[in-house]
Amino acid sequence: MVQQAISNPLGINVFGSALIRVEPDIAALSFGVFSRDDKPAIALQATRNRAQQVQSYLNKTGIQEVSTTRISLQTHYEYGKFAGYNARVEFIVLLTDLTRVEEILVGTVDAGANSINNTTFQTSRLKELRAEARRRAVEAAREKAENYCKAAGVTLGDVLHIEDVNPDTLRGFEGHSMREEPAIDENEPLRAFSAGSIVVRGAVMMTYSIK
Repeated sequence: MVQQAISNPLGINVFGSALIRVEPDIAALSFGVFSRDDKPAIALQATRNRAQQVQSYLNKTGIQEVSTTRISLQTHYEYGKFAGYNARVEFIVLLTDLTRVEEILVGTVDAGANSINNTTFQTSRLKELRAEARRRAVEAAREKAENYCKAAGVTLGDVLHIEDVNPDTLRGFEGHSMREEPAIDENEPLRAFSAGSIVVRGAVMMTYSIK
């Protein structure tokens, strides 16, 4: 439920929202290598060896967008007792060819990666789509205001106030891996959508004068 965001209401205050669904065109693969040993030097060296093997594999794939962290070392405890040292290196790979996701994941594991964190899907058009969703949200707000005014027998006036609303606060974060209802935007027809689609939202509170 959207609470009243305008502290001093006047005229007609309306909320407008819009969503756009788009297929992802970028995959971000997050994984790592780690080793554990009672001696830190051994844990560090084993992790370096694994990381070099994974990096060598990635170099052969021709992927350009690869980032790695510096090697880290932490103490590890089990049931409150010291259980060795963990050495770790993390990798992030960006893929624009989504057909290679499984290939790269399997290849990195075969090369030595032993910690698969997550795979997220994104769109390179986020800025463009967010702007379009905001424009549609304004249109939805105006349509709603005109409908109220028509029902009340008055005429809609000028815009007095525009307030951006963070759409992620309305329903919680929704991305590639979250389940959603098929009908969320009242301005869009009900239709089936891809389970892998990305939702881009826009939302706004607007105040109009009444003539």
